[in-house]
Amino acid sequence: MKITKIMFPTDFSEAMSAAKDHALYLAETLGARVSILHAIEPLDSDGIDDEIRDFYEALEAKMGEKMTDEREAFEGRGIEVETDIIIGERWKVINNVASERGIDLIVIGSHGITTSTGEISVGTTSHKVMFTSPCPVLVVRHDMTHDAHDEE
Repeated sequence: MKITKIMFPTDFSEAMSAAKDHALYLAETLGARVSILHAIEPLDSDGIDDEIRDFYEALEAKMGEKMTDEREAFEGRGIEVETDIIIGERWKVINNVASERGIDLIVIGSHGITTSTGEISVGTTSHKVMFTSPCPVLVVRHDMTHDAHDEE
């Protein structure tokens, strides 16, 4: 099996930095292209009015700026990149794009499975992707800051 297309879905949070490091390392090592994806969860609303449309346009513009930073991090290392910002249920968007693009591996970060009150939270985006993905998924915990390959 050859991995030529890697997807890095991100919410631009600090919790994604370990997954980003893994995606960068794998893409560089394997010579793979990277698809960076941000999915904006839709608001529950009966109808789309001008205020909601304006909100989404402003949000997409802000996320576009963050996506530019992500793109530059990968391109700065010589990695071919494509980016998307899509409105929809995150796990469905990730899997649909992965399927449409023939992605070989998804590298996704996880915020963890415990809530702020310490309860177990099942049904996170990374778990839904992991169990329904059209390709293998590497889930990287947000607390994985130790970089083993730097010790070489």
